Amino acid sequence: MPSSPQSIPPPWNESAAFRETTLRLFPDPEDRAALIHLGAMLHDMALETAAYGREPESSTHSEMRSAAGDLRHLEGYLAMVRRSADESQLDPADEALARLAGAQAASVGMLAELIERDL
Repeated sequence: MPSSPQSIPPPWNESAAFRETTLRLFPDPEDRAALIHLGAMLHDMALETAAYGREPESSTHSEMRSAAGDLRHLEGYLAMVRRSADESQLDPADEALARLAGAQAASVGMLAELIERDL
């Protein structure tokens, strides 16, 4: 169970425009809410104006390519968090979390690679 309500991401389609890794940079709850609302508006507008059937690949193929891209982003983000254990003075709990991030970066990268191989 997550330790705080902020660690529970909203449903994917409510946060499709902005990643949690970006939203965390806006600590004011009103600012975050405004960005989430803006993101939902952008997502809805994109869905309404999308030219379905004109893509060079199937929707499923495109969705999986997008998922792999987001996994690569997360892999890099976790690797950056891991580097903080070497580059900063962290308290022991944060250092353990940073090292966990590094281990998970490798796992996320393997998942992305599995998807990319099938594409």
